[in-house]
Amino acid sequence: MIQTPVIVTFANQKGGVGKTTLCVTFANYLVTKGVRLVIIDCDFQHSIMKCRKTDLKKYGEEQVPYEVWAYEPDDKTAMTSLIEKLHNDPEIDVVLMDSPGSLKAEGLVPMFVNSDIIVIPFHYDLVTVPSTASFLLFLDRLRQVVGDRMNAQLFIIPNLNDNRVGKRSELILWDNTRETFSNYGYVTGKIPRRADMERFSTVAALDMQIRYVGNVFDKIYFSIFGKVTPMREAKLTGIQLTDNLNPKIGKKKNGKKVLHILPWMKMEMKKNAKQEVCLLIQPIRKKRNMNDEIKFISNHQIT
Repeated sequence: MIQTPVIVTFANQKGGVGKTTLCVTFANYLVTKGVRLVIIDCDFQHSIMKCRKTDLKKYGEEQVPYEVWAYEPDDKTAMTSLIEKLHNDPEIDVVLMDSPGSLKAEGLVPMFVNSDIIVIPFHYDLVTVPSTASFLLFLDRLRQVVGDRMNAQLFIIPNLNDNRVGKRSELILWDNTRETFSNYGYVTGKIPRRADMERFSTVAALDMQIRYVGNVFDKIYFSIFGKVTPMREAKLTGIQLTDNLNPKIGKKKNGKKVLHILPWMKMEMKKNAKQEVCLLIQPIRKKRNMNDEIKFISNHQIT
């Protein structure tokens, strides 16, 4: 078990490997464990902060499960001061830091040195593997320079994996890559490339993503808290509950399907290209009493 607050940094000098997606997805995973957390968005694009602003417009401020701060990683002194402040905040259990896909920012060295865990996503291709290897060597040299001041555990995640891609010679190379990377940190199981993983929210609960990331995140969570059970009881409401992400098809009533529509949704009947009647359900911004429920009885085929 690591003493809290724990700083978990998502990093790789190679862009496009899924750092931001995994950072937010891990945050939503921690919410289900009752963990108090904050995300520090240090990426130059500030994608997480942009997502949070969109989520606020979509769901409202009352649904926010954790804070997101935007921070520039260019100042070494300012980064050191920020990390000291976070390490001494008793109201935070875990700090998640999304770093830029570059090593040029001066604030990255104190970020890496003071991190308790560094999560390094990569995927198997002939560009990403060498770049990730260079990043691992950089961290290794940094550890040698600063000595005992850097004690970060490395979790190396094969992300965006597609088993259909790769010649036999490349597959052998990927196996050798896994073996080599394991000399620098723990190489987790593969996270597959799925459309569900490309959609993330800083407010909504984990939905289909949990089936792909659950085992990997359990490993990281266990390394922090020494258990996989929740740290405390999670108080989830509204869109933070997985059951509220999708409409619920109820039991048949008088031979008709009952579709329960949640109050924050709107529905619309339309015909698709095949002239089949479809029921479209979308979130709405208007706030309503979450105790209200609308039952829709439809004779049409629900697709």
